Amino acid sequence: MVGLEEARAEYDTELVVYVRGDNKSPEYLSLNPNGKVPTMVVNGVSITESSAMMIYLAKVFPEAKLLPFDGQSETDAKVIADVIWCSTSIHPNVFHIRLPQFFCDVPSGMERVREMAKERLAQDFRQIEDRLGNGPWFFGEQWSLVDAYLSWAWFRLNGTSFDLTPYPRFANMYDRVLKRPSVERVLAKEQEAYDWLERNDLMVNFQTFSPSSGN
Repeated sequence: MVGLEEARAEYDTELVVYVRGDNKSPEYLSLNPNGKVPTMVVNGVSITESSAMMIYLAKVFPEAKLLPFDGQSETDAKVIADVIWCSTSIHPNVFHIRLPQFFCDVPSGMERVREMAKERLAQDFRQIEDRLGNGPWFFGEQWSLVDAYLSWAWFRLNGTSFDLTPYPRFANMYDRVLKRPSVERVLAKEQEAYDWLERNDLMVNFQTFSPSSGN
């Protein structure tokens, strides 16, 4: 949603509640057969996978400068590679830490799943920390949706056993991302959704959430 807010696009949202299996309903699976969120529907066409949505929005709203595309095939490909890296390396490993029960059904092996993910994320976070040495944002001087994506990962890992202290530049970037008006608007909308879920006893408990509940 940050990309949509940055572009000042008109859009509607619909809450997909994992606890009650909304993501496995026939209606939702007709939009996204993988049963994952988010899904973006544009002119009747479903766009799935966060990386695809980011690239789509950056191309449809070039004036918003959501990603540093310059029209050169080689440099644009490097930007796309960074976006895909976020979705294929960082994103799944965050969930390996938060929800190891989705990746191992043997209780004694869940901690090993978590530890291996922490090792891989430490390497990725070191790369991010090094990149942030070249400017305030991942791509240097220009903010991008990658900064928002990485900030989501930071937020999800905060409070887990993953050690965030070795990454002060990343921590600083996260704090600055939170102050962007687009992010503030999205967080306010998400808080409304969280409040509704809590009132209706539909919040996910990461300790007990199981594959049969969603994914």
